[in-house]
Amino acid sequence: MVRKKQDSQPIEHAGGVFFFILIATLLWSVIKLSAEYTVTENITINYKDQPSELVILDDTKTMKMTIATTGFDLLHFYLKPSIRRKVEISLEKVPLQQESKSTYSFSSSHLKEPLATYFNFNPNEISFDESKVILTMETLNSKKVKIIPNIEISYEKQYNRHGKIITTPDSTTIYGPKNIIEQIDNITTEHITLKNINSKIDIDIPLQIKENINTAIDIVNIKIDVDKYTEAVANIPIKSNSQKKLRMFPDKVKIKYIVSLTDYNIINDQSFKVEIDTSDISPENNYLPIYLTDYPNNTRITSIEPKEVEYIIIEENEYQ
Repeated sequence: MVRKKQDSQPIEHAGGVFFFILIATLLWSVIKLSAEYTVTENITINYKDQPSELVILDDTKTMKMTIATTGFDLLHFYLKPSIRRKVEISLEKVPLQQESKSTYSFSSSHLKEPLATYFNFNPNEISFDESKVILTMETLNSKKVKIIPNIEISYEKQYNRHGKIITTPDSTTIYGPKNIIEQIDNITTEHITLKNINSKIDIDIPLQIKENINTAIDIVNIKIDVDKYTEAVANIPIKSNSQKKLRMFPDKVKIKYIVSLTDYNIINDQSFKVEIDTSDISPENNYLPIYLTDYPNNTRITSIEPKEVEYIIIEENEYQ
């Protein structure tokens, strides 16, 4: 039995139809993309290089840009994500006109060249609804303010800060509109968290700079000495400010304090002063409170025992 050979003409015919459709589609696309279109789109303009004596209060502006060009050029434009439709304009390259005390302007025509370059258009294909661009700028004022570190520190057990936090520099000059800098008394660093610290801290931290404010510096150095701490005890005699002779029970107090190992040997009992206030003496009161009137700044008191003492007044004939 002899099989008939299948006819390939339908397949060839289908392939020809597909090729024809493809060519027709390409021709149609070329014709459409070659045609001219007019569209209006929002663009974002950022400004830079403002005059040194001025500060921009609205350094970003959204404008409507009308484009009359071919579909090919528009295709390139629309392939740019909207987030990238931002253009920086140097104010050094545009002639600024002062409209009022804090209002300045320049002709929108000065935007054509940079926008055309950025989006690959012909400058003549671009137009704007607004004939000029309005900016708000104020005269730059200055003020010296203190820098405050914004640091959160947790130390390893028995370790702690030793001495003061050293900020270099400890102040800076800020620049901005008068009405803004008048409300600023200090500037902080960015917040950082340090954990389980057991050695000296030496770190550079950026400043947290507010909007419309410039600073002479943008980073400061923070140094913090860290030391191991221990508990110590001092037995301190109680002093009286009374002209009367008193006998106290006990006549000493026990002070427990925390001190760094660096300072341990320079602290002694003479570093503390404990007194009673004899203005509290009365026949009905046999006890007087104890006051710690002096102690080293580099210690932290944890307890004082006792907190009050019993007393008796000694008559002068008892000394004879």
